[in-house]
This record gives sequence, C-alpha cells and structure tokens, in this order.
Amino acid sequence: MTRPDVLALLREGAERHRRGDLAGAERLYRQVLKRRPDTPDAHNLLGVLARQRGDPEGALRHIARALALAPEAPLFLANRGAALAEAGRLDEAVLSLRAALARQPEDAVTLRNLGQALSALGDPAAAIAPLEAATALQPDAPEPWLALAHARREAGD
Repeated sequence: MTRPDVLALLREGAERHRRGDLAGAERLYRQVLKRRPDTPDAHNLLGVLARQRGDPEGALRHIARALALAPEAPLFLANRGAALAEAGRLDEAVLSLRAALARQPEDAVTLRNLGQALSALGDPAAAIAPLEAATALQPDAPEPWLALAHARREAGD
C-alpha cells in the first residue's frame, strides 16, 4: 500500500474516532498496521482508544510501539504521560509529560495533565505554574481552570 493510501486510512480512522465510532476507527488503524507496521501514528491512536476504553496498560503497550518508531514525538510522549497517570504511575507520568513539554512547551492539555499529576503526587504548589500556563493558553476551557482551583486549594490558597 502506498503512503497516500495509508494516510487516507488514518484520516478516515481519525474522523470515525472523532465521531465516537471507536470500533470503526480501530478497524482502520489496524488495517494501516497490517499494511505498514512501521506507522507510529496508528500505534499511538490505538493507545488513545485503549485509554478511552479505560485500559491504561493497553494504551501504554500501543504508545510504547509508537515511541519505539518516533521517540521524540511530543504527542506520543504526552499520551504516554496521560496513560501513566491513569495507571497510577505518577512519577513516570511527570517525567513523560515534562519530556513532551520540552519538545512542545505550549501544549495546554499536556500542561494541565502535568499539573494534575503533580497535584496527585502531593505537590500542589508545583502544579500551579503549569496549570496557570494551561489557563493562559486555553482561557475558555473549564478543565485547566478547575485543575488550577483544585491545586490552589490544596496548596492552601
């Protein structure tokens, strides 16, 4: 299969994913990997699906495959961090989220996830800076504001 065909399958899978057709998206991502097993985006997207289904360990397996193919990809590092946090592996999550931010510092979701992981580790004071940055980048999104309010409350503010 040519590269454009793989990209078309990925795009269609992502569109189905966006619409909530997780089974259809998974089928397309797996078709991509059957034809081109070295496609890191398909591995990563299967990891995102696993997270959405409440399977952080499955997500980590898929994202590890994506990172083996593209170890510097900030999106893959960020998704790994989120999956690690969901699996309760907060110290590792913080490291992965910081690695993602080193490559893409203005990612509001990754900043929010980092702040939440730091709060969950019992360091709400350290969580405030990334959460403030997330609110500055997404002033209309409620999630970073709620996380910031929680961190400030936990920090005694």
